[in-house]
Amino acid sequence: MTEFPKQSGTERAWRRVCVTGSWLPDHAFVWAYWNGTMWNGFAVPMFTSQDACNLCAVMPSLVYVEARQAFLFEEGGETEWFHAAAQLVDGELLQLYSLGESWCWQLVDLSEVAI
Repeated sequence: MTEFPKQSGTERAWRRVCVTGSWLPDHAFVWAYWNGTMWNGFAVPMFTSQDACNLCAVMPSLVYVEARQAFLFEEGGETEWFHAAAQLVDGELLQLYSLGESWCWQLVDLSEVAI
């Protein structure tokens, strides 16, 4: 996985990254936005609706619930809802989902991945 320098200040620039997690199938990764925020040494990405739907394809315990316009994670008796929040990305207001902000997301170095 790739190390990125920590950023300082209150406003951090969002950038497109690929992320993975140990709970995903081998070599599975999804696109996300990341502004350098870390939690316990792990990236805290945010996902567009399409990125999150791509994650659902490899993570059956995560589904989109149209009636709530939110993603639902259910596993081992735990239920967690993820709603969109507006984020300013390159001057455009995007609705991004913070899926598993306390999960152990790892950044993927695309130079090491056969796409």
